[in-house]
Amino acid sequence: MRSVPPMVIWLAMSLHLAAGKAQEKPPDGANSNKLNEAQKQALETAAQTVESEGQSQTAPLALKIGSIAKDFDRNILSEKPDEALDSKLTGELVAAVSEAVTAAVHSKLKAVREMVKVLTPEQKKLLLVELAKPDTNPDLIELVGNVLGDKKK
Repeated sequence: MRSVPPMVIWLAMSLHLAAGKAQEKPPDGANSNKLNEAQKQALETAAQTVESEGQSQTAPLALKIGSIAKDFDRNILSEKPDEALDSKLTGELVAAVSEAVTAAVHSKLKAVREMVKVLTPEQKKLLLVELAKPDTNPDLIELVGNVLGDKKK
């Protein structure tokens, strides 16, 4: 089973704190369609925070899921699986995975909202144009890196 993605609430908080500085107008001659240094720093800091603190948030959910999964596996591998226990553990496992996925999605969406606060109006317009393309990946965090980052498409 794949682990739950790191919580990105710290990304949102780091980006929110850096939003004012990150929206500074780029120096003359700079490409306003690319992330400026303050924006890059905000994203880098947030990524480091997610990496170091995200594990502490996902660890309890991962342990809970792992424990329930082992109990489920032990039951169905036993010589006489207990149907009532199977039903109970199935429900608990589904609920625990659902809780983890829900928490991860809520955190990511909150982080996206905060990330957008760092972007300039011109950068937002550029992203909207990119989103209008039929084959564009709708993951805004990835899209910002692909369109506004230093990567070549």
